[in-house]
Amino acid sequence: MKSIITCILIFSISLLKAQYNAATPNADLEHWTHFTANGGYDDPDSMQCLNPTLMPLGYVSCIKDSLYPHGGKYDAQLVTENVFSIQIAPAALTTGTINTTNKTINGGIPYTLRPDSMIGWYHYVSASGDNGDCEFYLFGATHADTIGQAFFKTPTTTVSTWTRFALPIKYSSSAIPDTALWIFSSSLSNTSAQTGSQLFIDDLGLVIAPSAVKNINDNSKIDVYPNPTKGPVSVYNTSGLTSLEFSLYDVTGRKVEQQKLENVTSTINITGLGEGVYIYVLQDEKASVIKTGKIIKQK
Repeated sequence: MKSIITCILIFSISLLKAQYNAATPNADLEHWTHFTANGGYDDPDSMQCLNPTLMPLGYVSCIKDSLYPHGGKYDAQLVTENVFSIQIAPAALTTGTINTTNKTINGGIPYTLRPDSMIGWYHYVSASGDNGDCEFYLFGATHADTIGQAFFKTPTTTVSTWTRFALPIKYSSSAIPDTALWIFSSSLSNTSAQTGSQLFIDDLGLVIAPSAVKNINDNSKIDVYPNPTKGPVSVYNTSGLTSLEFSLYDVTGRKVEQQKLENVTSTINITGLGEGVYIYVLQDEKASVIKTGKIIKQK
């Protein structure tokens, strides 16, 4: 489990609420799938990297790192490789789709909120003054228009300890997004990439300002109880809103429970979850956030 300090930083920065959902899958980089082909390699779940392309050539550019994670057991280590001393290939990791033919990344994940900022942790090994980068984009009109973006470039020197990055998302439109996209690279560009540059990333997230959360009569018409709890929790909804969705996340941002709520009173069984602090998010049928809060699970 991530440290309580990480939890506070992510969920309580300047009275902002961190919103974890499908826009940031596998946010803690704890979940990987092993493939036995070409000698075996691991790919992070819910993300795409260049391993399937490079492994047949004998290279792994996205590594399941367990030596020095920021939290949990793993982080992602991205390495710029010199393939056969012919082509320098920066490592790429994304929630979109990598097109290796034209060297582009497109697509993304359906998402309709407007986060305040992107956050995460990194450290970097710079080869010959190289830079790594972390990018987040929001698109509208089926990916045709860029609504907002945040871009973090690492220093040109080595950053040997885990360091937090947090950048506001700059919006160029008031439109509602329909797609979100994360991109990470061990080198800033193909032309300036240096062999051996390494970007380590972990504990990613988005921060939603309170103004993005609807207030329903001071939240008094939706109650989540008991809290703390040793077993099930109930959601009592007299707001008049129907078709709500209840999602529960652990402190790493991993979704551990999801349930549709159609009745005034609904029961969510979390008996099987370990003790600790969890974050719940209630959304309406348009995926707008109605209410968030903490649930303390006891033994």
